[in-house]
Amino acid sequence: MSKVSSTCHIALGRALEQLETVMEQEGVWPKKMPAEQDLNNAMESAVPFAVDCLAFESWLAFIFIPKMRILLKQETPLPPMQITPAAEIYLSSAHQRTLSQLQVIDNIANGDIG
Repeated sequence: MSKVSSTCHIALGRALEQLETVMEQEGVWPKKMPAEQDLNNAMESAVPFAVDCLAFESWLAFIFIPKMRILLKQETPLPPMQITPAAEIYLSSAHQRTLSQLQVIDNIANGDIG
C-alpha cells in the first residue's frame, strides 16, 4: 500500500469514528437496527443510498460505515464518493456537524486529506 493510500486509510478510519460520534450527539444515529430483511434489501438496492429500503441515517449507520471499515481492514483503495450532497437532501439542516463530517469523508475519499 502506498504512503498516500495509507494516510488516506488512517484519516478515513478516524473520520468514520468521528462521524459515528457526531451522529450520536446530534440524535441522527438510529435508535434501533433495521430488520435483517431490510438490510439485505438495502444491499441489493439499485437506488442510491438504498433510500427505497432504509432511512438515509440507517444507511449511513448500518451499510456505509461498516462497508468502509471493511475496505479499510482489507486495505482496499478508497472509491471516490460524494455523500454530502445527498445528506443535505435527506438530513435536517440542524445536523450541521454530521453534514460537515460527511464532507470530510468525501474529501478524504477523493484524495483531499489536507
